[in-house]
Amino acid sequence: MAEVRKSGKQTAARQRAREKAAEFREKQDKLEQLATDYFISADSIADIQASIDKEIHAVRKRGEKLTEEARAKAQTVIASMLDLGVPRNEVADRLGLTTREVKKPAARKAAAHTPPPTEIAPSTEDVSGA
Repeated sequence: MAEVRKSGKQTAARQRAREKAAEFREKQDKLEQLATDYFISADSIADIQASIDKEIHAVRKRGEKLTEEARAKAQTVIASMLDLGVPRNEVADRLGLTTREVKKPAARKAAAHTPPPTEIAPSTEDVSGA
C-alpha cells in the first residue's frame, strides 16, 4: 500500500484542528450569550425589588388609611351607643371589649357642644369675606 505523504497528514491534521476550533468557538459563543443573559437577569433583580418595595409601600398606605377609617367608624358606633345613655360596661359587654377600650364620651361631647368664642367668629368671617 502506498504511504500517505507527510503533507497529506498535515492537511488532514489541520482540517481536524479547524473543526475542533470551530466547535470550541461555537461553544464559546454560546457561553458568551448565556453569560450575557445572566448579567441582564441579575441587573434586573434590583429594578424588580425596587418596584416590589414601591408597591408594598403603596399597599401599606392604603391599608393604614382603610384601617384608620374603620377604627374611626367603630369609635363613632361606640360613641353613638354611649350617647343613648348605655353604660360603658354594657357597651363593652355587647361589643366584646374591655371597659377600658370603651372611651368616655365626655371630652367628645364637650368639644361638640361648646360654641366657638365670639372673638374668633368675626375674624374668621373677615378672612373668608376678603
